Amino acid sequence: MENKTLYNGVQILRWHLQAGNIAIPGSSNEAHIAENFDIFDFALSDEEMAELTAIDRDERFADY
Repeated sequence: MENKTLYNGVQILRWHLQAGNIAIPGSSNEAHIAENFDIFDFALSDEEMAELTAIDRDERFADY
């Protein structure tokens, strides 16, 4: 991925945004909270979107 300087959480949040999903991030790490705003400073390429979409296993990782 071209956006390797961003931590993975920001890339995943951006993927959700571009895919039209609603994501509500949560973190107790102040640096990560600030970095979450970086999702508006870049866009994932079609290839990056496809790469992240391929990870989807259609499973929930938490039951809230």
